[in-house]
Amino acid sequence: MTVIALVALLSTGGRLFGQPPALPQRAEHHVLVISLDGLGANFYAENALKAHLPNLQRLRAEGSYAEGVEGVYPTVTYPSHTTIVTGRLPAEHGIYSNVSVRTPEKKVEDWFWYAKDLKTPALWDEARQAHLTSAAVSWPVTVGAAIDWDLPEIWDPSKAMVFDMNYVGKYATPGLLEEAMKAVGPMPAESNVDVVRTRLAAYLIKKYRPNLTLVHLADPDHTEHSFSPESLQATKALEDCDTRVGELLQAVHESGVEGSTDVFIVSDHGFLRTGRLIQPNVLLAKAGLLSVNSAGEITGGKVSTLSNGGSFFIYWPEGEDLRAQVQAALASLLEQGALWAEFGRSALHDLGAEPAVQLALDAPEGYMFGKLATGDIITEQRVMGGSHGYLPYRSGLESSFIAWGPHIRTGVNLHRIRMTSEGPTILKALGIDDAEFGDRPPLSEIFK
Repeated sequence: MTVIALVALLSTGGRLFGQPPALPQRAEHHVLVISLDGLGANFYAENALKAHLPNLQRLRAEGSYAEGVEGVYPTVTYPSHTTIVTGRLPAEHGIYSNVSVRTPEKKVEDWFWYAKDLKTPALWDEARQAHLTSAAVSWPVTVGAAIDWDLPEIWDPSKAMVFDMNYVGKYATPGLLEEAMKAVGPMPAESNVDVVRTRLAAYLIKKYRPNLTLVHLADPDHTEHSFSPESLQATKALEDCDTRVGELLQAVHESGVEGSTDVFIVSDHGFLRTGRLIQPNVLLAKAGLLSVNSAGEITGGKVSTLSNGGSFFIYWPEGEDLRAQVQAALASLLEQGALWAEFGRSALHDLGAEPAVQLALDAPEGYMFGKLATGDIITEQRVMGGSHGYLPYRSGLESSFIAWGPHIRTGVNLHRIRMTSEGPTILKALGIDDAEFGDRPPLSEIFK
């Protein structure tokens, strides 16, 4: 069902299936967190600005910022967003990658959509414990979360990443999506997903004035994958997102809580340009480490694998030592210059990556990993694109951090920070003091 059709249904008597919590009495602290998926720090750096981003530039100039944020491994959306709201690395919070179900026999991919998979507290848990309210629009890993007004990110895995409002409504706070869509009215026919998300978030801000609001805008990521981070299309997507940021700031103004609202602009990762695709599973299958049927589908094997774009994870059962066999099978990649690095268990432990990974491969710049087990080992992409998932310390993968608001100091350059610092800092902006939250102290120097 389209957005317009859903609104039409509601305007003709569509039934509401419950109501969100009643509007609480205003509290002193309000925080708006806006994630711009794929916004590398280089896009808003003063000496590298190539896009017209007036809102982001103003927030950066009037607030505090980092020149770059070192993310998590792999540098992909779901583990990164979870680190932002927990202050913990993937090995601790439990969201190890985007995909949660990795068995060969499953033909569709389930992602880490559900908050029940979290192993550590998130910002919304802290807010609820402090008797503060929260809202989220399309924030990853929030299905079933302790969020008062929740419109989570989820899609039907049999239809790939299709934004289906009807499907989202099944997992949202009961009645909330119908109420919000009826209130915001029909969207222009050309509206992309981020336009819809922004208008829904603006409605929640103005109607309920949550103490914590989390909004995830994803169009820059999709565009950079398709056209590369240096493309004109990517620049246009970022400029559109800057407009969305302005609309959310306007919603805060209209809500009447501008004087108590601090705003955080964050992102999950940067991007590297790619033009070649590496298929390690082809080599693993030839070595007898993966089983492949007549259709070229992986059906099992001694190992299992997961492609994260810029990185490639390889698993085998505990108690077995298959490293020598795996490395021998993949030796030709190193000979062809198609490997930037590989990491064993000790290095992955230090990175805070998934504990079950036995060996991880990182692709050279210009390359990314695929998941096919038949065909050519290395292929040229028809169109230059972009990817992430690489080691977070690599140049170009740095994510973004800007803080702005009545409690934020002007002109503080944090230089380079760790992503695990962001959650504790946002928690401090909410007025909550919990020394056990996250693995780093808050960035106290940004506060007045």
